[in-house]
Amino acid sequence: MAADFQAGEIPPGFAFTESGGLIHYKYGIVVSVPMANQAGWSGDLWISFGAAWGDARIKVKWHDGTSWSPDKNLDVLHAGGRVHTGAKLPANTQKVAISRVKKSATDTEDDIPVSWLLQVAEA
Repeated sequence: MAADFQAGEIPPGFAFTESGGLIHYKYGIVVSVPMANQAGWSGDLWISFGAAWGDARIKVKWHDGTSWSPDKNLDVLHAGGRVHTGAKLPANTQKVAISRVKKSATDTEDDIPVSWLLQVAEA
């Protein structure tokens, strides 16, 4: 089983308030991903996140070509290991939206380094 990886950083700036209200979408990113079982390709997708020098809250959701999944808030901790969505991404996932969320109304730490890692594993 071969695996490929893509990695990147979540840009500074809060996209959402602590209660889920949109601040501005310009602070989020969208990662396009290869679809499993497309054009004869068969495999699995996982996405995980890591932080350093502070704790961050992020919002993640994925799109299947028709609709978005429910939002999933994840706490990415400086003292913890990688954080993932809890399971591999569904086979029909085409893109993943990632953004920062305020942990409280007084949270100003919108620039803690947070990275994402997409793992694509062939079956």
